[in-house]
Amino acid sequence: MSTSRGDLEQYSLIDLDPLEGLHRPPPCQGGTAARPKSGEQLGEIEQSSESANQESGEIEQSSESSHEESGEIEQSSESSHEESGWKEDLCRVICANSWSDTKAILDQHPNALTAVILNPGRTAIHVAAQFGNITIVKELLQLLPREFLLTVDSYGLTALALACWYNGNTQIAKCLVNKNSDIVSIPTKDDFLPVTRAFENDFKEMGRYLYSATPLECFTGRLGSQLLRYCFQAQCFDIALNLLQQREGLLLVPYDIEGKYTPIHEIATLNTVILSPSKLIFWKRWIYDYINIPSTTAINHVSVDIQQERSQGDQAKLIEPGHGLLLRFIPSVDNFVGVKKIQELKLLHIQVDDLLLLVCKNAGKAFNEGTAIEEALQLAAKEGNVEFVVQVTKVIPDILVRRFIGFCFIEALNYRQARVFNLIHGLRFKNGLMTSVNDDDYNTLLHKAAMKAPDHVLNHIYGPTLQMQRELQWFKEVEGLMPPSLRGVRDKNGLTPKELFRESHRELMKEGEKWIKETASSCSVVGTLIVTIMFAAAFTIPGGNDQNLGYPLFIKQPFFMVFIFSTIISFLSSSTSVLMFLAVLSSHYSEEKFLKSLPTKLILGLSFLFMSIVSMITAFISATYLMLHHTNYSWGLLPIMILASVPIFLFVVSQFPLLLHTYVSTYGDLFDKNVKPWP
Repeated sequence: MSTSRGDLEQYSLIDLDPLEGLHRPPPCQGGTAARPKSGEQLGEIEQSSESANQESGEIEQSSESSHEESGEIEQSSESSHEESGWKEDLCRVICANSWSDTKAILDQHPNALTAVILNPGRTAIHVAAQFGNITIVKELLQLLPREFLLTVDSYGLTALALACWYNGNTQIAKCLVNKNSDIVSIPTKDDFLPVTRAFENDFKEMGRYLYSATPLECFTGRLGSQLLRYCFQAQCFDIALNLLQQREGLLLVPYDIEGKYTPIHEIATLNTVILSPSKLIFWKRWIYDYINIPSTTAINHVSVDIQQERSQGDQAKLIEPGHGLLLRFIPSVDNFVGVKKIQELKLLHIQVDDLLLLVCKNAGKAFNEGTAIEEALQLAAKEGNVEFVVQVTKVIPDILVRRFIGFCFIEALNYRQARVFNLIHGLRFKNGLMTSVNDDDYNTLLHKAAMKAPDHVLNHIYGPTLQMQRELQWFKEVEGLMPPSLRGVRDKNGLTPKELFRESHRELMKEGEKWIKETASSCSVVGTLIVTIMFAAAFTIPGGNDQNLGYPLFIKQPFFMVFIFSTIISFLSSSTSVLMFLAVLSSHYSEEKFLKSLPTKLILGLSFLFMSIVSMITAFISATYLMLHHTNYSWGLLPIMILASVPIFLFVVSQFPLLLHTYVSTYGDLFDKNVKPWP
């Protein structure tokens, strides 16, 4: 409640009574009155009264000043609240992509166009670009001055950088660049150009456009090597090739702050599927061989337009003359066999080959300048990049190859990269390598093979039993390469390779034993049920027997013989599968058993079990046909056949991958000794 000026004066006067607080002597005893004050005392009282009046005036002035400041604070608070309100509204309507509401707020608040409306330090154009609202971006660009596009937020991000980070809208990028082309040259605080940020977030279309719009002078030093790094990761090898043809030295420029890794390291870690067509199935490999694509070494320009679907005529031009005649007459070839995808894969392979040529061209220089080319070789061996290892070692002096090629094979062995390790069979100085490789713990190459592979490597193999088998295969392969005199060498802990193998694989062996027992036990239950059912079915003839002759009534029907043979096959195959699974359950689980014996029994058991299920379903269908085909319910035969195929389908989906993986792991060619001499 406020107080009026008159009340304040009255209150002050009463409160500051000049007589109040002065010392009054106590009343005289006997009730007599006090003696009157002297003149000196009266003078002091008058001075005290004047002083009190002055203080009362100062209090009044202070009170008035306090009211004025309070009013200013209230006005400032109201203004701040109002400003915060329209900023929030502006952000909301921009996010909603409503230009009419945005325009209304801009007209009402003239400074809103360039004001910071969102933390950290983002204006309206930043917010519109961040949320990918192309309509609002176009309208704002008509109102903003050209130089304002170079404004960055607290993280050093322009509106273009935000679009590259959040949405990859190429149309927004084109609008911003057309307004001010200098925006493509502004890096972020962590030294990322907008084009690099686009490729980092896998916005390939935007990245291609920005690459064509960014001056070549921007791609120097770390800015250029960073772009190469993310082009490799996004598999945009044509962009990388185009840049390297003009800035070849970027291959040797580190892209990380510590200065450890260069684009050569990124090439060394490329996925092996990109590098070689060897993993394509036969018919795709056939198309791959007949597709004609020119080398990309002559690329002088990178297309930035969105690629349209090729017509049938364009697809036919990809096939070499004289080949693929059948493909030319197949309608919709691309949809039928995926020619376009195979063509893109072959284009990637050719581009990677050209990249490897550039790496080889700079490999010697990289080694002479102190760049760790040997680290790149070890990374390639670790990732299974056999093409990189072969090509680079061809251009490095032989003395250097002898110096660090052993470490490549150690990496290939540690990470179980068979394609790289197979190169050891073609190495001219293989024997010297096998006897010289060791470390501070006196581990030979066989000790390395005895150590358990990393979990992320083993997890790609189906089940602990097959993982144990794969580890044994690697150990046996390296053991066969070692001279007999080195197979029993002890390491620093006094362990031979075999002892180290048992020690490091003890837990995996227990898991493998448990897994194969559980698998065999589950499958044997199914096999036993089938044996019981088919034994009873063999003596329960559909339609019964002739009472006089004892012959089956349907003996002359073709499906009757199908029923008989299916029943016999199912009974015998299920019996065999049960015996195989019992052999697994009663087996002696030693290391050697995991190599061939146990997987072979598992293969036989699963194969016969699959055969028994198929023949049992066949017997069921044939018996149903014999019972219904001469009745009014013959229409139900087709649905019964369809439903009867469901168990077969489920078994194939659930157990056939196990059967296939076990067969390939046991009898497949993991190691290839037919390697051409190199380097």
